[in-house]
Amino acid sequence: MFSTLRGVCPARFQIKRAFVICLVPPTRSIQKLPPKGFAFKCHNTVPVKIRIQNRKFHTTKRLDIPPLFALLLRPVLRIGSFIFGRTIRRWWLKKSPSERAQYTAWLQKQKRYIYGTIGSFFFVLLVYYLAHIERTVVTNRPRFIMFTKQQEAAFAKLIFDAHLEEHKDHILPKDHPIYKRLLKITNRILNANKDLPYVKDKQWTLSVIDNPTKNAYVLPGGNMFIFTGALQMVENEDQLSFIVAHEMAHALLKHSIEQVSNGFIVDLLLVFPIIIIWAIFPDLIAGLLQFLGTSFVKILHDLPYSRALETEADEVGLTLSAKACIDVREAVVFWGMMRTLKDMNSEQDQIPWLSTHPNDEDREKNLNSQMAQAIALRSTYQCPMLNPRDPRKIFYEKSQKELAARLKDSGIL
Repeated sequence: MFSTLRGVCPARFQIKRAFVICLVPPTRSIQKLPPKGFAFKCHNTVPVKIRIQNRKFHTTKRLDIPPLFALLLRPVLRIGSFIFGRTIRRWWLKKSPSERAQYTAWLQKQKRYIYGTIGSFFFVLLVYYLAHIERTVVTNRPRFIMFTKQQEAAFAKLIFDAHLEEHKDHILPKDHPIYKRLLKITNRILNANKDLPYVKDKQWTLSVIDNPTKNAYVLPGGNMFIFTGALQMVENEDQLSFIVAHEMAHALLKHSIEQVSNGFIVDLLLVFPIIIIWAIFPDLIAGLLQFLGTSFVKILHDLPYSRALETEADEVGLTLSAKACIDVREAVVFWGMMRTLKDMNSEQDQIPWLSTHPNDEDREKNLNSQMAQAIALRSTYQCPMLNPRDPRKIFYEKSQKELAARLKDSGIL
């Protein structure tokens, strides 16, 4: 599934500079872990667990916007609205009072056509929005996705190549112990969740970056980048597995694609307000109003939306972990440790409503509320019994001083 393996599959499957290894799905849905010794086949000849492959997507034709065009169009919309509105104001200021009166009278006569044009724009936008509603896996939440699967695949590959180029000098080889450790974890989670369509469809890859940055992320195409510094933030394999499952959930739910799509709609809705602001008010006031307006949109929409996606990834990551027989209780302990670090002023705290992520305490509480369901799900997949000593109880019983000593012993603090 994840490896820098070369020479196993035919050369035409190899991609320059890209350590692309994908999970080959079985021919039927599996409700439990595959039997010991299970192996995939490359071209049905050489038994291996992983292979590089090309996958083509097919979908019904619809009106879709290329991802790169959408990304470029977003700043163009705001800049163009500003320029257009400012141009209207400058043109208007050059007119004499009599000319302004004539144009005002003409606009009054054309009022219904103007309103009709604006109304038609929003109607077409609404129809376009409703025609591109999809539902997420696992949570079944409706959301707007403006790209086809082919476009998503092309977009994902472009981003993947850019990230590989950025980190090419720091990628650990496949025989490195840290790489093998993370490969084992990712294999375990993916093998346990092969019944999910997007797990089978994505070309999952793993790149471990030798860098002290405490970070991990998954690109839209299922390309995982885990920094070695992230391993310093966990106490055990179960906590690390949950982090990996959380990042994989982002890719399964197509959160990055969803955010690009959502941002495009928001920018379209802001076109007319920006034009009106710059057409009516002087530059200084218009600039201030646009800044305040975009700030309100960010605080009231963008940031809450981002936090909601993080919460969803936590919950789906918990589900993926439960099906992989991970001790899901350690997810609560992990966020409890992150909260403790902030309480000890070891980590910089953030204002919750100005953050892209929920605060650690909220994530801890939310996962705790989901725990009974996750443990019940885990038991349905014939997982070994959990240790009767609940790690959450052990964690909560410790004093602040004892927690500090524990974090120091683990190398986290």
